[in-house]
Amino acid sequence: MWIGIILIIVIITVVYLYSCFDPSYYAFFPKCPVYTFTGYKCPGCGAQRAFYNLFQGNILMAFKYNPLMFVIVPYVLAGIYMEYIANLPDERRGFLRNIFYGKWAILILFLIIIVYTILRNIT
Repeated sequence: MWIGIILIIVIITVVYLYSCFDPSYYAFFPKCPVYTFTGYKCPGCGAQRAFYNLFQGNILMAFKYNPLMFVIVPYVLAGIYMEYIANLPDERRGFLRNIFYGKWAILILFLIIIVYTILRNIT
């Protein structure tokens, strides 16, 4: 119960911040330490600007800033929904957890992130 309430408060706060303030212009948004120190873009680089553009309704610009976000965010939200919100029987929840968060799923997601990071830094 409390996890759901806290999650809703966090989501509302994040949506408000990224709807009203452009991370490109406001210093209270954190800068990427990987990019700052190495000059290489990490998998999350551009996600803040992507969220801002997404909440402004500019989906193409959001995709331009960080296309991986369009895979990761639904994946994480589906996991949160299945774990904390959906009223699933234990055997079905375990089955879905194994499919989406089992060893092979995590390995595939890890490989996607690695390939994405390499490609975005060589192009």
